[in-house]
Amino acid sequence: MKARFLLAVLCSVNMALALDVYAVFNIKAVQDSKLALDVSGIVEVIKVDVGSVVKKGDVLLGLANQDKVAQSTSVEQQYIFAKNQYQRYQKTGGAVDKNTLEQYYSNYKKLESDYKYYQSMVHKTILKAPFDGVIAEKNIELGDGVGSTNTTLFRLVSHSKKFVIEFDSKYINHVKVGDTFYYSIDGGADKKAVVITKIYPTINDSTRKISAEAVADTNMVAGTFGDGFIRTK
Repeated sequence: MKARFLLAVLCSVNMALALDVYAVFNIKAVQDSKLALDVSGIVEVIKVDVGSVVKKGDVLLGLANQDKVAQSTSVEQQYIFAKNQYQRYQKTGGAVDKNTLEQYYSNYKKLESDYKYYQSMVHKTILKAPFDGVIAEKNIELGDGVGSTNTTLFRLVSHSKKFVIEFDSKYINHVKVGDTFYYSIDGGADKKAVVITKIYPTINDSTRKISAEAVADTNMVAGTFGDGFIRTK
């Protein structure tokens, strides 16, 4: 009997300490990037459109790069010749003096660096997806000019989504990671629950609110909003 009484008291205390904190939320993509290129040029090929599902490494867009490809190919041939020349004389031992062999080596290594540089310039004309996701915006067309780094070509959002939950900063010491957020969309009566996984360390200067995060279903659409309450422990 005494044990039951103590259990009832503890339950009452826990219920008294529990607090429902009103909060609003938005659904956001875990990764959301505005994609650009590091070089200028003219758009020659576009392989995706809004709504295209892409994998990391997929080619999204390419600039006209025939001149850079030609430069790279030319330097590659010089590099291969210099490398073979150095390796051939290195194997023959006394066929050339040490200074000449070092010059062959220096020439070969310089051309190797040049080749890597021209390769990188070719690669910079090709935009690839940095992660799996969906093209959310397309801001370029065939034949358009691209300015280095200052032209946003696409917006790519990841499949994975998250809740960004906001609540009044006066509850900063009440809400903890592991608390449950009960929510509804657009004021609906149907409540669903997610567990808070992160609480931001700062208060928003404008709204005086604190943000928290929870994992969202991948089927939820970024931009979905609603409200609910956080059940604190």
